[in-house]
Amino acid sequence: MSLIHAIDALLPQTQCGKCGHPGCLPYATSIAAGEAINKCPPGGDETIHDLAVLLGVEATPLDSPYPPTPAQVAFIREAECIGCTKCLKACPVDAIVGAAKLMHTVIAAECTGCELCIAPCPVDCIDLNPLPVQPSHEQQRQQAAHYRLRYDAHNARLAREEQRKQADRDARLARSQLSTEAVQTATSVDPVQAAISRIKAQKDPSTDADVILKKLKLNASTAQMALKKAEKQLAQRATQQLEDQVKWLKQAAEAAQQALDEALSGSRPSSQAQPIDVSAEIKRAKINAAMARAQLSKAEKAFGQQPTPEQQEQLSMLHGSAAAAAQALANLEDQTPPKTPDALKQAKLGLVSARAAFLSAERNGAPQEELSQLRQMIHQAENTLDMAEKASDRPLPEHTLIQKSPVDPLTRTLKTQIAYAKAEVKRLERDRNTSENVLLEVRGRLTELENKLSEHLAS
Repeated sequence: MSLIHAIDALLPQTQCGKCGHPGCLPYATSIAAGEAINKCPPGGDETIHDLAVLLGVEATPLDSPYPPTPAQVAFIREAECIGCTKCLKACPVDAIVGAAKLMHTVIAAECTGCELCIAPCPVDCIDLNPLPVQPSHEQQRQQAAHYRLRYDAHNARLAREEQRKQADRDARLARSQLSTEAVQTATSVDPVQAAISRIKAQKDPSTDADVILKKLKLNASTAQMALKKAEKQLAQRATQQLEDQVKWLKQAAEAAQQALDEALSGSRPSSQAQPIDVSAEIKRAKINAAMARAQLSKAEKAFGQQPTPEQQEQLSMLHGSAAAAAQALANLEDQTPPKTPDALKQAKLGLVSARAAFLSAERNGAPQEELSQLRQMIHQAENTLDMAEKASDRPLPEHTLIQKSPVDPLTRTLKTQIAYAKAEVKRLERDRNTSENVLLEVRGRLTELENKLSEHLAS
């Protein structure tokens, strides 16, 4: 037996840490290196004497901020226990049994009396009771050996749990890498380039070109979805691996979109061929525009009136996506001037959508460049509507001029703030955890805004 283990065999194995070390074995290691032998309150004078005999040094009085600790056990007042499980995690020998939100109890025969479960208890329902009969010196040695086995089993259990958690983390990482490889395979550039060559050959424009175009569109759509998913993950958890993945997916998406654009430009029919029906493209563009607007509206409601800088950046990206989708739709509609009553209806809806996008961007403080693009979209939508009205057989509506005073910016701002404040009040009223002070503060702010609006309208 080594000197460290011989010293450890004389310590009481309470693992209490009162000696200034995290356990009895670390203290034994320090004693073997020359530290004082009189720092163990649970062992008391008997342990100091045994250590002095073993090491051949003089026994000295206990030198510790804690008094000598007699043999004791913890006792949980079960009627007051709330089942928080904090004492279970603190016990070094697993002498406490219980479960979350259920009553705990101490196994008295296994308790070392280390007192480590006292501090974590949030309701102070644990007492320390001295044993009615103090054990003899030989019984203390036997108990110490048993406590050491319990402590080693406790550490082995913690090591197994950590290994299991690490295995779960490795498995999740492996699944993530497999998903990344699948996305990379789905967005490979080589098949896209091969498809471009087949389209340029134009052996059978009515069959082969359509099939290849569908594949290119599918590749471009898959690449865009993979890129958006990766960007969302990067916004939630920024890591170097995700940044590299986003860069690669962005390049793949751009390559796939470029391949699709080249294929569309290379497969345009000659002047003698029949014109391509772009109704499917217009339908897809409308769906994309509607989805972009829906995502923008959902984000605006979720982020509230005062978004954080990260949320503001996401809103700017969503504004740009909505503007790009609306611009793509407007370009497709310009290529096919509406000539039917249905086209007239669609032109009206396009104008309404363009105006709504402009008002939303203006309300959220979009940059001037984005507002200019949205104004241009409104102008194009108005021209499209004008062309549709002229091409339709319906008589032009009789316009009646109505004198309407414009709404000044301050009134619009106050009404917007009042709407947000009312929504906040309703949300807090539904939340049961909201304190009365917070609710009163929000209601007071709403009343203050309403008074400001009344004073402004009266002036």
